[in-house]
Amino acid sequence: MEGYASTPIIFLSTFIVGLIQFIFILRLIFEITQVNFYNPVCQMVVKFTDPVLKPLRVIPLNFGRVDLIIVIILTIFTSIKIFIPYSISGIDINLISLLIAGFGKLINEVLDILWWVVIIGAIGSWFMGFNSHPIFNLIDDICQPFYNIIRRILPPMSGLDFSPIILLVLITLTELILVPPIYHFASLF
Repeated sequence: MEGYASTPIIFLSTFIVGLIQFIFILRLIFEITQVNFYNPVCQMVVKFTDPVLKPLRVIPLNFGRVDLIIVIILTIFTSIKIFIPYSISGIDINLISLLIAGFGKLINEVLDILWWVVIIGAIGSWFMGFNSHPIFNLIDDICQPFYNIIRRILPPMSGLDFSPIILLVLITLTELILVPPIYHFASLF
């Protein structure tokens, strides 16, 4: 009976941590792709994440456009999200293994979000009436840097732009190449 009582608590805890993690993933994606800061969605994400990030940015830790402070925070949140279901069952988890698995899961979730952003952007481009909405502007801002790289190699042919399809394939390949070795490395501890 105890397992049934803890199921809503596990769900709610995982949901809350996952929601916070999602907002921080959006902040990371926004900074990497340098979206329009004045977009209302971007403003909301910045207002939510700044109270946590500003005190931690005393020492700037950047790797190109990637803010390592956000990556560290996201790895911790993702590790907590993985840990919550196991904490109730009493299974012992090695902290190093959990953090490495959390980092792998973080990469997986960032790539999944990018995959869905490309899909939503491609579908949204079919409906011209919705393209002026701030969310679609934000989706375009996220996708354009990736599309531009692909378009330099393979420009649109006869009015057909294959960059969204190529980007989806590249996201999937990156996920298949990067994530399994990280999980394997986590299992060694």
